[in-house]
Amino acid sequence: MADNPSNSKSKDAKYALGTQRGPLPLEGDDVGLIEKSKSTSLEAGMGTRAQRFRRHWGRFWCCYALGGVIFLAIFLPIFFLVILPAIAQRVVDGSTLVLVHADVLQPRPDSIMLRIDSALDLPLKIPVRIEPITMSLFNRERPANNTWAHAYLPGARIYGNTTLATNSTFTPLNVTEWTEYVRSVVFEPHAPLSVKGSTTAYIGKLKARVTMDKDIHQTTLNSFEGFSITDPKLLLPALNDGTNLLANATLPNPSAMTLEIGTTTLNLYSNTTLLGNVTLSNLTLKPGNHSTPVRGHFDLRKLLANLGTVLRDQREAIKSGYLDLTTVGTDVVYDGVRVPYYTDVMRNLTMTAQVPLGKLVENTLRGVLVRNGTTVLGGLGLVAVPEYVR
Repeated sequence: MADNPSNSKSKDAKYALGTQRGPLPLEGDDVGLIEKSKSTSLEAGMGTRAQRFRRHWGRFWCCYALGGVIFLAIFLPIFFLVILPAIAQRVVDGSTLVLVHADVLQPRPDSIMLRIDSALDLPLKIPVRIEPITMSLFNRERPANNTWAHAYLPGARIYGNTTLATNSTFTPLNVTEWTEYVRSVVFEPHAPLSVKGSTTAYIGKLKARVTMDKDIHQTTLNSFEGFSITDPKLLLPALNDGTNLLANATLPNPSAMTLEIGTTTLNLYSNTTLLGNVTLSNLTLKPGNHSTPVRGHFDLRKLLANLGTVLRDQREAIKSGYLDLTTVGTDVVYDGVRVPYYTDVMRNLTMTAQVPLGKLVENTLRGVLVRNGTTVLGGLGLVAVPEYVR
């Protein structure tokens, strides 16, 4: 239908619907317009992922900021107060602590001079700094109040396997608990040294409170297994102080400890027959095997009076060319003062040594025949003195 210009310009035309619409589109044109409109609308609504994110962030950034603040306010205290200390404690618990060396010197009735060197190996291969520690040394299997001493460990930087050393210092003792520890060291093959202490550890700027609670495993004295008496010699006549027996005693020390014991007196037995005593002057046990001079009194009258019993008890040993002599401690004195804890332990320690009969007879005869570099019988021209005696 064609436009009617006259109608469109009439007075009432402006009130007619569709007069300003213009000509209607041809058939098919409306579909293209609709598709174009829809296409433009979809592209404007979706956009790229970055565009969508920017629009979303622009609308809700304050919510995310508030949520982040709340998260950090909750997480950071938990991290520093719970997670970090737990991680640090787990590292300490997984570490290895080994006794390198210990000095137990100058024993007094209620104190010792103590130094402990230990090696700490952390599984964490980054430097860790620790503050000084007061370590409690205790008997883990004992009930409460089982600490026998304290050791003071200076601050250190730990990286990998690191040696930590205490200073040599006079250390007061809980004598009851220390006696129990000494007993375990003397009688057991692997008595642990239990230590406990807390300190602050630093990894860079981060720090955490940690507790070291460890049993330091070590090799201990095992009742002096391998004890022996060598080079025995009877002095005829005895010296002015009554000494008539000289020898060397070997007390093996497989531990990493140097133990200053003091002057130690031991009784000598053949089975249950007391035959005398020996004294080890200023006994100090260093790591390894070493001999200590022995001076003593061998009661020959007691031996003759009980000769039948002694021969019966020693029958098998004599066949092998030895005497089986048993020693039991009676007293330990350091610097003129009895050391109660060493005395108590040595009184309960029984050691048996095979004394070579051949060496005993040889050394005794040499002492009888050779005095002051001359032979008693050689001067009379009655015997020829063997070369080894001279």
